[in-house]
Amino acid sequence: MSDRPNVLFVMTDQQRGDCIGADPEAPTDADGRSLLHTPNIDSLVGDGALFTRAYTPAPSCIPARRSLLTGQTPATNGAPGWVTTPWKFDHTLPGELRDAGYQTKLAGKIHSIPPRNHVGFEDMDQHEALWNHPDDDYTRWLERESDGQYDELAHGLGRNSWDPRPWHAAEYEHPTNWTTRKALDFLDQRDPTRPFFLNLSYVRPHTPFDPPQVYWDMYIDREAPEPYMGDWVEDVHGGKIPEYPSADAWVADLSPTTVHRARAAYYGLITHIDHQFKRVLDKLATIGELEDTFVVFCSDHGEMLGDHHMWRKTYAYEGSARVPFILKFPATMDLPRQQLINRPVGLEDIMPTLLSVAGVEIPKTVEGRNLLELVREPDREDWREWYHGEHAAGSYDPENGTQYLIDGTMKYVWNPVTDRELLFDLDDDPGEETDLTTSSAHAEDLERGRTAMVEVLSGRPEGFVEDGELVPTASGPEGLGDPDDCASSS
Repeated sequence: MSDRPNVLFVMTDQQRGDCIGADPEAPTDADGRSLLHTPNIDSLVGDGALFTRAYTPAPSCIPARRSLLTGQTPATNGAPGWVTTPWKFDHTLPGELRDAGYQTKLAGKIHSIPPRNHVGFEDMDQHEALWNHPDDDYTRWLERESDGQYDELAHGLGRNSWDPRPWHAAEYEHPTNWTTRKALDFLDQRDPTRPFFLNLSYVRPHTPFDPPQVYWDMYIDREAPEPYMGDWVEDVHGGKIPEYPSADAWVADLSPTTVHRARAAYYGLITHIDHQFKRVLDKLATIGELEDTFVVFCSDHGEMLGDHHMWRKTYAYEGSARVPFILKFPATMDLPRQQLINRPVGLEDIMPTLLSVAGVEIPKTVEGRNLLELVREPDREDWREWYHGEHAAGSYDPENGTQYLIDGTMKYVWNPVTDRELLFDLDDDPGEETDLTTSSAHAEDLERGRTAMVEVLSGRPEGFVEDGELVPTASGPEGLGDPDDCASSS
């Protein structure tokens, strides 16, 4: 066996940063304890680090995953929003590891274009969900298993619906269980002479909100905090709230009962993932590989879950943009453990980090940073001052474009269509309920954020900056669309 560590890269889809039990801002019950039951995910922090200010560079599936796989910003790799052009990259994370001798495997979702584009994986058991592609491995398996009597959406929920209900089939037929089994099969059949890179990539807790009954029951009768509601909501999108919202509405003033049911189902999906993830950890322990495996746990973006009357993603707000992000270190790595690190990091930092762990040269095309630098020295002065994220206009609504910057405490948000600015103090106001743009006490923070945004966006072809000032644009780049246009139902 190589002396290089294995890599288990666990990724969920649409999981909020505050929706693991270990997160300092996780929703709490009446006793002040975390409402989210994720003991196996939380346990990773004991031998690793939790990054509490981790963000997606573009809060929807395709652009986020493009950045993750290439180590590049959305603007560099051509996806500042939802684009469906074929994925053609000179360097990808699985490709570089494959070329360095790693056995690379995907179990679950990648969202590559076209479907079945391996982007460096030697083997894939794929479930893309949104594409509903006839070659989707899970879809074909469930059709055979059910003898064609039902499919993943036979419960009547849409791919992007806030309307929840329990899973309609046997628990073992849920995509979360299927994805786990494919990972276990790989561990049973892998080449023991090579280190492995296993991307265990779940399609939930992305909608539909459909946990198996036992996980629905865990939360449906629990008291939970109300959604965050900003003092800026009416001004920013209050006029867009429909009187009769569709089940896939991106903004909707829903009843407290409906919001509670959606949140209970969402939390249930996360605990379901946590329990299935334990099966993989147990398998690694059984075959004697757990102590020699570097583990990453993260998500591609979050889910608004009713905060500020909003649902789904593509927004700069914490529910959409912040993600859970944990590293667990092998026993042989001499690194500090049990750290909560609040410096701004993002998905493009995963590729250089894992290539460094594997002893692989980092391509010059990579723009992310090696997170082990922060693990060793959390207060280092040469880390990025701001983390930049964006999503181009045209998703759900023509005015939904966003540019955002986070320095670990302050968040500056600029809408390049409406020219509206927002400023939040995330330490004092993690739910972003108070806009500080008119606060004289924060005038310096506002100017600092605005100046940093000018620096980040200068020279962009969209024309965001003229004469050193931010200027609104009519729309996003050509080709951008709705992140859920390819859904089979809604």
